[in-house]
Amino acid sequence: MKIYNKNLWPATLAKCAIIVLIGMFLFFGIDRYSKAEIDSTIRQTVNMQKRLIELQMESFKMESDTIADLIFDIETKKLMYDAKNGKDPQLIRDELLARYLPLYEKLQRHSLRHLQFHTPDGRSFLRVHKPDTFGDSLLFRPSIESMIHTHKPIYGFEVGRYLGAYRAIYPLFYRMEFVGSVEISFSFAAMKTALERVSHGLSSYMLALNYDLLKRSVKNGMPSGYQKCFIDDKFVLDGALSKGSEIVKESGYKTSLLPYREFYTIFELLKGGKREIYTVSFVPMRLIDDGYGGYYIIVHKDDGAIAQVLSITHIAYFALGLFVLVSLVLTLMVHIYRLKAHAAEIDTLTGIYNRRGCMKRLKNGDKRYALLYIDIDHFKSINDRFGHDTGDEVLKEVARLITAHIRKDDVFCRHGGEEFLLFISNASKEQALKVAQKLRKHIELHKFEKVGHVTVSVGIAIREKNESIGSLISRADKNLYKAKEQGRNRVVTDDLQKRE
Repeated sequence: MKIYNKNLWPATLAKCAIIVLIGMFLFFGIDRYSKAEIDSTIRQTVNMQKRLIELQMESFKMESDTIADLIFDIETKKLMYDAKNGKDPQLIRDELLARYLPLYEKLQRHSLRHLQFHTPDGRSFLRVHKPDTFGDSLLFRPSIESMIHTHKPIYGFEVGRYLGAYRAIYPLFYRMEFVGSVEISFSFAAMKTALERVSHGLSSYMLALNYDLLKRSVKNGMPSGYQKCFIDDKFVLDGALSKGSEIVKESGYKTSLLPYREFYTIFELLKGGKREIYTVSFVPMRLIDDGYGGYYIIVHKDDGAIAQVLSITHIAYFALGLFVLVSLVLTLMVHIYRLKAHAAEIDTLTGIYNRRGCMKRLKNGDKRYALLYIDIDHFKSINDRFGHDTGDEVLKEVARLITAHIRKDDVFCRHGGEEFLLFISNASKEQALKVAQKLRKHIELHKFEKVGHVTVSVGIAIREKNESIGSLISRADKNLYKAKEQGRNRVVTDDLQKRE
């Protein structure tokens, strides 16, 4: 329900002032404008990098699903069933190892990192990649605990006893019985290789892991090959996978990476007398349990997009003046038009629609309405006893009370004098009656300043198919007249009268 805004002109003038201030700011600070454009370009790059990471994660999922479908057959599930039901576990481990070690060695060449079987109670049954280590509980990993409770496949990055990996964990069932699970994982190195290949050498990807997370999961302290992150020593990097970090190291850039948030920074270096621009993006890495455990740090060399923005900056000087002038003219024209058009449709006393504004909102001739024709009881006596100023206040207060209890889609207007029309779209007779009684009671119980209590009478009519609005109003007016005849402060429909 739209209400007339008496501050329309001040708002228009404020917008004009803002346009002028923005124009002055941009005119005397074109460098800031350039940086805004560069910021937009970098954000597009960061979004693309995030999308590539998401696609690679989806690729790991699809690859894992394919491997699982191909190699984990009924025989494997039966072996895990036998292990669960007391058969010699070492014999079963040997048989599983004989079946899967050749496959694992082949899949290793295609980026597979780990292949591991778990018992139903969350212990490692067989690490194909490390067959002599088994029997340890893996319940410290959220994925394993979730698997035991849900028996559903789980995907994502997680840090285990032997570093982090992108894991896919599948439940195993034999004869409808949960007999354990199997895990396939890929290393970050596989993701790094794929992403850097797609970027054609312009981007380098690193993974910084939270050191506290590693200490809780990985045996024997700092893993071999890892080093404290030069940006924030609360995180660690795999030294063998830190290609691209030289750019950041040379800059001496340091910042706190906690709390987790997405951000970036820009470096400008001179190499051989040539200026090179690099962006370094920090994208929080989501873990398998939906928490965060580190960052993807992406060093991207500008491919000319930022340089191009800088080269067109001079065009802004001319465009800026034109922009300000045209914006001011259009803003004034549009707001003057809206002010005139809106004012012609608004009742200046109550701030709701007048009859003209109401009819404009009802221009869809096929729409079904329930009409509430509302009249303030004994309004003439209010004017006679308390004066027209008080009567005007009563009209405004009644309009405010009704407006506060109707829907945005309802059309409410002052029909003239102390009469109001409320059109409720797609309402049945029962619904309209319920709304009318609610409004009547709110007004009856409300205490008006000077006047005290005021009541209203309501006539209801439900629009028939193809009926004109004029005919609908006439029928509602007849029911309003009946309500007045029957004692006022009541609601009357075509075949029902009621007062509660």
